[in-house]
Amino acid sequence: MIHVTQRSRSSSRAGFALASVSLLALVTGCTSAEPTEQSEQRPTEERGPQPIVGWSNGGDIQVVVIGTCNGDPVATVEEDDESVTITVTSTLRSPGDACQDSIKVPLDRPLGDREVIDGVTGEAPPGIEG
Repeated sequence: MIHVTQRSRSSSRAGFALASVSLLALVTGCTSAEPTEQSEQRPTEERGPQPIVGWSNGGDIQVVVIGTCNGDPVATVEEDDESVTITVTSTLRSPGDACQDSIKVPLDRPLGDREVIDGVTGEAPPGIEG
């Protein structure tokens, strides 16, 4: 003889509701208000002046590299007889080392013996001559 146990619908619903509430409490209890490593690595965007990480002399066109990735860089240039100051504004996105942006910066005349200065750091950026 086979015995089949049938539950009433109300007891099945009550059991399902109890299991659902327990699962919700368990999941909610496992979350933390503290930032996690994963939440700290969310992509961020910050537009502003970015330091030059390298440059190449092309006469009256300077190729400037910055450590942003698809950041839509734009450059401003101040030239005098002794130096060329290049300031690049771009959007820094996280992760930062995924790629680098480059921009061609036209000068009024060839660079010659003038020094290139990074407008952000106030120092000569590293060259990428090769």
